Amino acid sequence: MSADVDVVIVAFGSRDVIGERVERVKAMPGVGRVVVVDNGDDGSGAVAAAAGATVVEQPWNPGFGAGQNVGVRATSAPFALLLNPDAELEPKAAAAGAAFLRDHSDVGAVQGAILGWSGEAERSQGRELGPLHLWGRALGARRALRLSPVRAAARRVPTLADHADRVPEGPTDVAALAATALLVRRAAFDAVGGFDESYFLYGEDLDLARRLRGSGWRLVALPDVWARHESGGSAASWWDRELSWWQGTMVFAARWWRRPSWTAALAAAVVRWMILAVKRPRSAGEAWQALISKPRRRRRATAVAR
Repeated sequence: MSADVDVVIVAFGSRDVIGERVERVKAMPGVGRVVVVDNGDDGSGAVAAAAGATVVEQPWNPGFGAGQNVGVRATSAPFALLLNPDAELEPKAAAAGAAFLRDHSDVGAVQGAILGWSGEAERSQGRELGPLHLWGRALGARRALRLSPVRAAARRVPTLADHADRVPEGPTDVAALAATALLVRRAAFDAVGGFDESYFLYGEDLDLARRLRGSGWRLVALPDVWARHESGGSAASWWDRELSWWQGTMVFAARWWRRPSWTAALAAAVVRWMILAVKRPRSAGEAWQALISKPRRRRRATAVAR
């Protein structure tokens, strides 16, 4: 089988897992080069190199999207698998995804189902996040989806259905794919300029999906399991992950959403900030910068650019 897929992994604090990840994907059918971009200083790059990866060192950590862009530029295959170091890829995922892209020339990116280590499917595909999703996160409503009556009700709400049913029944066109084990067509990725490097972590995959769709490319979710993923495994703490998620998602909202949706997003962020400020009063200023100040600056800069 020809090697149609090169794999790009952006590592940060990944020394304990990166060697096994590299060895695992290198042994998979259809995989050629494995590129590891080391955004940290814990020696992940040396471990990856010993396992057979091409390594790019970036210890200043410019962010996930910037790292992926560097890694993709070091590839030559027609398809690039953008793999999170916290994700363990299934053996046939790369070959299956490449076959799908070869058969569907208008598809820019594809991804199968992503499971957590508990076996529960993550929300890795579906609608683009909107204000309702931010309000749900702000109020902790996500926990309620574990209850059967709530999940049944969510299935009847179009904007929430993909939170309840996270694995499609067959190949399905979607608005967004999470960059967990995302297979992109290199020509499509290059045509839109790759990831927007102004995002540090979170939000960059939403932005990429928006620009791919805007350029006429389809995004497709497949029902087959592609990977098991330790969500947020690279974050130092739940606090860091929460602030990063909100900042990245709010920057996306600041760039793309119209005023009514942006206003609703900002209100949700303020509510979440109040909850976080109660939990960590001494870090309230840090949270305000991440959830409110930095996204508002992006909004103003976007308005000037337009």
